[in-house]
Amino acid sequence: MILRLVAVVFLLGTCSAVVPCCVPMQWEGRVHIFHGMVESGQPELLNVTTRQHYDYALMMVAIEVLSQSNPERVIKDYNQMMEYVISEGKCTASKMKESPLDNCYLVNATYLRSFYYGGKQGLMVDEYQVKDELAGMITVDVTSDDCLPVTEVVTSNKGATIPSIRAIGYHDIRTGIRDPSVFNVPHPLCPSQPDKEMGTKAHLGAGIVGF
Repeated sequence: MILRLVAVVFLLGTCSAVVPCCVPMQWEGRVHIFHGMVESGQPELLNVTTRQHYDYALMMVAIEVLSQSNPERVIKDYNQMMEYVISEGKCTASKMKESPLDNCYLVNATYLRSFYYGGKQGLMVDEYQVKDELAGMITVDVTSDDCLPVTEVVTSNKGATIPSIRAIGYHDIRTGIRDPSVFNVPHPLCPSQPDKEMGTKAHLGAGIVGF
């Protein structure tokens, strides 16, 4: 039995026939993030749970924070590269400083292995590694059959001003968008802060899969 299991793991880990996939055009679900960083010599750990809505057709992502008393929502508009943060009845806008939205980012990724997530009777996933100029090194697991996100680990680039590592888990993910109004940008538009990079908890809710 042990030899058989080792053989299965070996075959899955060395298979080179896996074709990189594109994540679905629309999906939504819960995203849990542990984000550790060191700023000015002081370590900090953030534990955030969000609900994320991803629409590649609209080129927009909406993130709702679920793990804090004050409701907070972020709308990321990749058409205009603008980010809108709505919190406590107030709204601010800023230019986004991140890579453009890309649902086929795995095409240029390095395939690492395939394995059962959660044990032999678990979910079959494919694991990839991506180098992003802004985010750093990303290791991401997606379902083998439909390319839905499962887990993600992001390590900042060497020499980053604020060294960090982020572990992300995706839960209850479904395709489609139940309520398209989550992408509605407030009108009139929020006051703009073009030179200020947003540092909210909701801003941490997007990894390279959710962006």
